[in-house]
Amino acid sequence: MCNPPRHQSTASTSSSPGIGPGVGTGTITAAVRALIPAHPVCTEALAVAKSILPASILYHSLRVYFYATAFMRLFEDLLPPDAHHAPSIRSTMASEYDNPTPSCTPRAAPHVLFVACILHDIGTASTYNDVPERFEVVSADVAENLLRAHGIPEKEVRDAWLAMSLHTSPGIAERLGGTVRALRLGVRADFGSYPPPPPQLIDTWADVIRWQLPRLEIEKELGDTVCEQGIQNPQKAPGGSWPGDLVRAKRDNPDWEGVNRGF
Repeated sequence: MCNPPRHQSTASTSSSPGIGPGVGTGTITAAVRALIPAHPVCTEALAVAKSILPASILYHSLRVYFYATAFMRLFEDLLPPDAHHAPSIRSTMASEYDNPTPSCTPRAAPHVLFVACILHDIGTASTYNDVPERFEVVSADVAENLLRAHGIPEKEVRDAWLAMSLHTSPGIAERLGGTVRALRLGVRADFGSYPPPPPQLIDTWADVIRWQLPRLEIEKELGDTVCEQGIQNPQKAPGGSWPGDLVRAKRDNPDWEGVNRGF
């Protein structure tokens, strides 16, 4: 982890600034809450996200959690002792999903996976605009502090940190297995660059994702936010990074008002 600076969460600060219109307006329905792990760290992480993220990024983070959970099950990184996939699911995995042999395949507790997913974009909040780190690293540091405060074992904290800091790193996160791969594929599935989990694994959540977690132009809002942070603070958008790609695309197309062409 290279011992990066640690950034505290700001959920308890009611006056914390947000990243734009819609901050703090996301609605968490009873149906959504019922699908979130019943652990104190999840309750606090959700409060952090809801307080300083706009609804589009909050809902995206929740969708990513549901997809990531399904991918963990699909690739057998997170299975209850008595669970067995039906042959149809195994064949779907073999025929439609990339399943490279990962360098490591650590299992993840559901509450750790939830924290990694719900906070993976928290660094885009304007609360952290002046922190000279990429938003992915800021997000990972916030989650690390929170997980440690709740007594989560260091190995699981490290896995969550790696998953969050690497979630925009194609070709790396997919090979690390466990939380890292699940979060990366959850993000890709939500943005359409990877097949979503098979219906058998998301039937419990499908209606929730469709009707209670609307997209709300997430691609435009997230892309614009990360780009604006990088323009204001170049240390947040180094060359070769996804934030750097967004800044470069904006400078190459200054009059473009659609989704950032580097997204």
